[in-house]
Amino acid sequence: MAQPQLSNLVRLAPLQVSDLPSHPDIPSAHGDLATFLVSLLDDGTAFLSPSNFTQSFKPQSIKTSTPSAARVEIHTHSVPASSLAQVAWSESGGGKVARSTPKNLGAGAEHWFARRSVHKDISSKDPSSPGHARFAEFVYGLRDEHSKHEADFTPTLYDAHCVLDWNSAVQDLEQRGGVGRYKTCTLGIYEMCHAIPPPLSPRCFSVLVATASVDEDSFVAVTVPVDLGVHGFYNSGKNVKEGKDARSRKQVCMGVYAAVEVVRRDHSEGEVEWVMATASDAKGNLPMWMQKMSLPGAIAKDVGLFLKWIKTVDDGKIQRVDVPGGEAATMI
Repeated sequence: MAQPQLSNLVRLAPLQVSDLPSHPDIPSAHGDLATFLVSLLDDGTAFLSPSNFTQSFKPQSIKTSTPSAARVEIHTHSVPASSLAQVAWSESGGGKVARSTPKNLGAGAEHWFARRSVHKDISSKDPSSPGHARFAEFVYGLRDEHSKHEADFTPTLYDAHCVLDWNSAVQDLEQRGGVGRYKTCTLGIYEMCHAIPPPLSPRCFSVLVATASVDEDSFVAVTVPVDLGVHGFYNSGKNVKEGKDARSRKQVCMGVYAAVEVVRRDHSEGEVEWVMATASDAKGNLPMWMQKMSLPGAIAKDVGLFLKWIKTVDDGKIQRVDVPGGEAATMI
């Protein structure tokens, strides 16, 4: 089976500010919002489609993640430098959206790690079968306010700083039918800051995050790195003087990561499938071999962290989530 064309957006090489859709806060950005957003969502959805996941990702191990009742499958996928060199970076080269050609093409492969877990589609608060979550709970926690909620359930993530977003313009586009099949779309830039054990400096990642429902039974979250330059708070070093507390005023080391998450509901089986894939480089003095060794355990742990957190969220908030098709998020 032929490999699908590699995305020029879902890559570990950071986007430049000039690659982004037009926004009043970034005068150098001139991209078309609808084309960019739909392309990013399409590429993320295709990357973790069942067929591409089976074809591209190799099973590595199976882990547990308390309090999740579901086991977590770990998979790997590498994109060689020779393949990255063939990516259609520009529209003239066949890309749906033009972007800057990365400076370090040929420097190395992209190494992706993925996890997959299948949960019963029942409330996290159901005492008869703990360690699962309803589809609506996944929607609330992972589609809606994706980056903020990630900080809520990740102990090491001390700031999810929103730099800017396009949400008002995206909502207007959606109402006019400008984003195709996607519903409840969001697009924003965040600086995600993680504490790591000393003597290493905290790591901060500037990312563009797009989320949307694909249909009434699935949604996607796509995260790609962006080089913010002076437009960032942590990226520019402004945090050292203007941070809200001692931790946010610490100097950080800027890293890069890309990630795609897809959650699908299977009515016939009464299950929810959660798949996530990520590639990253924490930079600094953290060797890549050490990062690759620790990442499978870290991404598996996130499953348990999410399920522990979502159980604490008030049912009333989850009942109000916007699920395409209008199905009520009935709780026990």
